[in-house]
Parts: sequence; structure tokens; C-alpha cells
Amino acid sequence: MWPHLPHPNIASPPNIASTLRRMVRRAIVGLLATLLLTLPEVGGTANNPPSNTPPLPTTLRQAKQLIDQGDPDAAATVLQQFLATSPRTDYLDDTYLLLGAAYYDMKNFAEALKYLNLLHQQFPESEVHERGQLLLARTHAAMGNPDLALPLLAHVRTMTQDPDIKREALKLTAGAFIHKKEFVRALRVLLEGMEESSELEAANLREQVHAILDQLDRRGLQRVRQSFPRSYPGDLASLRLIDDYLAHGEDHLAEREIRHFLTTFPDHPRNAAVRESLALATSRLRANQYLIAAMLPLSGKLGPFANDVLEGIHLALEQARMQGDGPTIGLLVKDHDAERHGFLDDLSTLLNQDRPIAVIGPLLSKNLPAMAEMAQRYHVPLVTPVATLPNVRRLGGYLFSTALTYQMQAERIAAYAVKEQGYRRFCILHPETIYGRELARLFAQEVRRYEGEIIAVRSYKEGDTDFSRQITGLKEEDLKKYGLALPVEVPQSGGKTAGRNDKRLLYTPGFDAMFIPSRSSDIGLIAAQLAYHDIHVPLLGANGWNTPDFARTADRAVEGAVFVDGFFPDSPNPIVKDFVERYRKRAQAPPSLFVALGYDAARVVIEGIRHGATSGESLREFLVTQRNLPTLAGPASFAPDGILHRPLFLLQVKQGKFVQIE
Repeated sequence: MWPHLPHPNIASPPNIASTLRRMVRRAIVGLLATLLLTLPEVGGTANNPPSNTPPLPTTLRQAKQLIDQGDPDAAATVLQQFLATSPRTDYLDDTYLLLGAAYYDMKNFAEALKYLNLLHQQFPESEVHERGQLLLARTHAAMGNPDLALPLLAHVRTMTQDPDIKREALKLTAGAFIHKKEFVRALRVLLEGMEESSELEAANLREQVHAILDQLDRRGLQRVRQSFPRSYPGDLASLRLIDDYLAHGEDHLAEREIRHFLTTFPDHPRNAAVRESLALATSRLRANQYLIAAMLPLSGKLGPFANDVLEGIHLALEQARMQGDGPTIGLLVKDHDAERHGFLDDLSTLLNQDRPIAVIGPLLSKNLPAMAEMAQRYHVPLVTPVATLPNVRRLGGYLFSTALTYQMQAERIAAYAVKEQGYRRFCILHPETIYGRELARLFAQEVRRYEGEIIAVRSYKEGDTDFSRQITGLKEEDLKKYGLALPVEVPQSGGKTAGRNDKRLLYTPGFDAMFIPSRSSDIGLIAAQLAYHDIHVPLLGANGWNTPDFARTADRAVEGAVFVDGFFPDSPNPIVKDFVERYRKRAQAPPSLFVALGYDAARVVIEGIRHGATSGESLREFLVTQRNLPTLAGPASFAPDGILHRPLFLLQVKQGKFVQIE
């Protein structure tokens, strides 16, 4: 039998490398086994009777033996000499396939492609055509081009009637998806193979499924669980998540995952062991000296934002455990939508029975009044990380907000413009949304507080692409006060000057800067049209500008523009850098603003516990009086309105990137 070809030189994902190697070996062994069967020996044998296919010439059999003996260089030389004799067409397909195998074995993939493509193009009806396509796909993958391999494999799997070839194509397809880190698609391919396999082969495929799951990180396991919510291997992904949470002492996450598993798979054979894990997680959770509760809509339409907040909370608790010099703090996670009937009963049960020292939540401002009343009744601080409602203290003495409010953004960008840059006159262009209207109103209020002047304000409908009417209106208002419009002659080609009728008015703005609290998708269009209308002034914005692609794709007219946000993952601040690094290890992605807000909400509560707060009442007193609370942006404190006032990040667009203004 021919030996398998050496493992291709592919930069496989490190966590999946061993799995991929096993799959490749099995695929190549099967491929060469079927290749051998395709090339008949002279006269046949008892187990391999003669066919109508002409027997192989001695030269081709010699080349096969050289490859079998691990000498592909000599095999290639023999085959090239054979080709030089202009052999009969009956032998060319076998020759091309053998040359492809020899050069593949030599890792000369370019030459392997050359002969495998000749086989593919010249002999589409050959008995070895499908084997050639498999080796062609394997060669593309070995060259790091799985996207070229996958269409070939899909064609083989669709057209072949040979179960062995189909099985090998399936394994190679799964390997290509693993190489692309598309693990869910790889799993789907392996599951497809199980449906058509023998019991032994299905067991082998299940082994490969398990090997993939064993190497996935949490995000990968969560994606598998979501992709197969009520079937195999979603159950295995959930079980691995439970084991991982328990191993890392994250009992709140383990408890949540266990309850999900028991609900989703009520008849699973592992349920008895899972219930034991639930008892363990619950007992360990209750053994903590203090509990923080997170009540967030983790599985609803706000789930992505809520889960980001939860990740931030967990990072804060993880940091506290690493410091190891304070009381133990556990986390109770309740997946609750405040819109659901019976939510307040669940909150009352939580506060009365579990007695957390603080509750983090909700996300929406409209849910604050009822929850604040409940927190007041049980004397438990309620910290909302996201709700932007101003002056939350009017709803109750136990309500606090660590959210990035419109007021905070307006205060910071106005202070930068007036106090730090010396700007005095402003125009405002904003979308007709709550976000745009409120930020425009608050910015104007702050400018006037600094004795600055708002020249004009115009609005547009979100989604508009033509802002000429609004820009013209701003210019008209400015020209009534401070703006200038002077006629200038426009030079024609050839050095001649235009006639009087061709003179144009050159507009010079009388204001210092323009505030545009818009989405990032609007600001590029607006900036370009402002430049067209001769408005060349600094642009100011809010956190709606902060999207990954804005700085790269916006018009050059935004160069130098400045906006404010509550978080900047590329900040040089050592505290931020440590936070981002720890989050990346968990999620393989930069943290969002919601992760940062959840982190800050948990940190101020943890800081109170570390400074001796032992009850909701004493924690509230600490939060109200402490002037140096830790946040990612720097020391902060709660104002009398219940809002956490902390430094914000000033960001500037420079050469297609955001940079922090120190």
C-alpha cells in the first residue's frame, strides 16, 4: 500500500492543529488507497480480476513503487521521462495523477497543481478524475487556499457515487473549514457524514466532533450551543461550558448554564451529574461573604448589550479575586426582562431571599422607576450601568447610575471647545432623534453657561444624504451676524479672468466650530458637503461617531475633528490597557462601551465592600460620600443627582485613525 503523503505545510489554528492533522492523515491515506485501486496491475489477480482498462506500463508501475518507497523525486523523474516519449492517451490521466501525487509529496505544490489541473481539464470522464479532484483540493489547502479547495470538494461530494470518495471529500471539507476557523460549518459537515456512515465510521466522526469541541474557547462553545440549540453537539458544548465555569470558580455562570441545559435537554443521560454540579455551584455561590446581583435581559432583543455588561461585571469580580486581600464576593445572574409580567415579583424574591448587597441593572431608563422603588423598600443600592435618564436620584435614594449620559458628553465637549480651545461661537447641525435633539440642547446650554454664543441650529431627518438646505440655512443666519461673503474672480483656463457674471461669493464663517451629534454614517457626508459650501471650521461630536470604520472611510474633511466618548480601547492609559488585555484573553475581541460600563458599575460596588460596607445601607453611604471611586477613565464620584461623574475620553481623527487627546 502507498504511504500517506506528508502533512501539508499549512499554518493551522494552534488549538485545532492536532485535530486537523488526524483528519488530513486519514483523508490522504484513503485517497491514496483508492488511487492505487484505480491503476490496474498487469493481468489482474484473484482478488482484482482483469478489466477492460489497458494494464499500466512498467514505467508507471515503477513510479508507483518509488512513491510507495518514499522517493517522490525519483518517481517524478521517471514520469517526466515517460511523458517525453509521447505515451498513448490511455496512460496520460494516470500519469498526470501520479505526477500530482509525487510533486505533492515533494511539497512542490505549483507543479502538483499543474498536472492535476491538466487531469481535471483534459480527462473529465476519466476513472481517476474524482481522485484527482480530491488531490487538487488537498493541494490548494496545503498552499493555504481553502477557498479554492472547497468548491472542488463540494462538486465531488455532490457528483460521486463512490462512498469512499464521498467520505474522504467530506473529511477534507471539514478540515478546510477548521483551517478557516469556521468551526460550526465544520461540525455541520461532520454531522452530515454521520447520517450516511456505518456505525464504526460514525463513531470516528463523533470522535472528531469531540476533538473540535475540546479545543474551542468559550465564545466558540457558545456559538456551537446557539447553532445546535436542542440537539447534538449543542448539548456537549453546553456541558463543556459548565465544566469550564466550575473549573474557574465562576459559579454564577455555571448556575446559569446548568439551568439552561436542564431546561433544554430534560431527558439527557448526563442530567443526574449536571444536577450535582448545580448543587455545587449554588452552595459555593452562597458561601461567599457578599453577593452582587445582575438583573439583565440576557436572552432578549437587548441580549448582546446585556451580555457585554455582564462580561464587564465578571472582569471586575475576577480582578477582585486576583487581588485576594478582601472579602469574597459572589455574583447572582438573573436573566430577566423588566417588561415581562411578574418581573417585580422576581425582583422582590431576589432582594428578600438572596439579599444581595447591590443590584446591577436595568438597561433601559423606562424600567428605573419601579425597580428604584423596590430597591428603596429593601434598602439595596440599584446601579444602572447604561440607562441615560438624568437626575436618577429623584426616583429614590438608593438609585445610582454609572451610564454615559448626554449631559456628561455635552459638558465635556463644550468645556474642551470653550475653555481649552478658546472657541466662542458655534453652529449646531443634528438629526431629529432623541439622541441628536438632547445633545444639541445640552451643548447649547453649556456653551451659554460659558458665555459663548450659538449662531444657528438646524436639524435633518436621520437617513438623509443631502444636507444642502440645512447648510444654506446655517450660512444665512451666520451672514446676518458675523459671516462674510466676498466676490472673487474665478480664473479661466489660459490665464484669462472670467466676466462679471462669473464671479462667485467666497464665504468665510463667522463661527469657530460646529457641533454635529450624529451617527458615524452621517458625519462623513456632512463634512464633505460643509467643505463644498466653504465651511472650513473644526467639527465637534459625541460618542455616536465612535465606530471602527468611521475614521478609515470618512472624507478627509473630518481630519482633526474631535468627539467625546466614555471608553477608548486604544487608550495609552495603563488601567485601560490592562482591562483590554484581560478582556481580549476571554473574548478575542476588543471590549465595547457596554463592557466598560458594566465593569465600572461593578468596581464601585466592590470598592465599597473592600472599604467595609457590610449592608445595603452602609454601601449607599459609601457611594454617596466617596470622592475617589475607581473607574477606567480615572477617579470619579457620584453627584447629588445620582450620576457617576468621571473623566471622559476626548478623541481626534488623525490620518484615518482615532487618537486620544491627553
